[in-house]
Amino acid sequence: MSAWFTISLCIVTAIVTQIAFTKPAVLDRLLFKPRSILVDKQWDRLFSSALIHGSWMHAGFNLFALYSFGSALEIYYGWKTFLVIYAFSILGGSLLSLYLHRHHDYAALGASGGVCGIIFATIFLAPGTGVQMFFIPITIPGNFFAVAYLLGTFYALRKGVGNIGHDAHFGGAIVGLVFAYLIRPQFCLADPLYFWGSVVICAFCLFILYIDPLGLSGKVIPINLSKNQSKSRPTGDMRYDSMIVEKERQRELDAILDKISHHGIESLSPRERALLDDHSQRRQGR
Repeated sequence: MSAWFTISLCIVTAIVTQIAFTKPAVLDRLLFKPRSILVDKQWDRLFSSALIHGSWMHAGFNLFALYSFGSALEIYYGWKTFLVIYAFSILGGSLLSLYLHRHHDYAALGASGGVCGIIFATIFLAPGTGVQMFFIPITIPGNFFAVAYLLGTFYALRKGVGNIGHDAHFGGAIVGLVFAYLIRPQFCLADPLYFWGSVVICAFCLFILYIDPLGLSGKVIPINLSKNQSKSRPTGDMRYDSMIVEKERQRELDAILDKISHHGIESLSPRERALLDDHSQRRQGR
């Protein structure tokens, strides 16, 4: 049995990504935008953002991982099972982002949620699946790759690395784990350390995201655009453009100042103090 559907999906995603690179209107229409979804009822954005990426490096990593794990899943369980898990993983990541950022001016793109779902479903549904990296002459065990990916994502979330919104990653991973358990619970329980460890890591990170959707770094980091990069093309899994960052920062600052006027500066949380200090430093630097 071949992995024709996985290969076809990778090709279609690459084509749409290239079109979005050259046509800003297409990019804007396919982006994940909570305001457009909730106000304009453009529900297709829950899925369409998985067809576009901010750079070929971003697309290449996602499509490489999708092919590596998705082809194994399709060969063992068929293209319909692959499609269901991929679609629900995208939906799970998007719905989580929609809830966390329902009050934010927010934009997102990338297939990472769906890819994470496929990765975590495959390592338990197709035990022994590995990843052969181009620059490493060894096969990396799939379960090691998956857990390392989760830990790396959590580190990036904590440090605010790369202006990436990591919520879709964890949402997709949770969906993949749920499907793996529903389809082959005996396979999941045969490797309880990896399975429950993955569940605990995802649950903990989702709790952190619930407390602070903008990440643990204490501030929103502006996006740096290269000279060759159009402002209409987001980079990587980037979640904010410069205008959105400024609007969100000002909204939070207004809320902090209002809190000080009513309850005093002692009422501020450590994160609110960090935001206020950051604002003061930026004003002094002007």
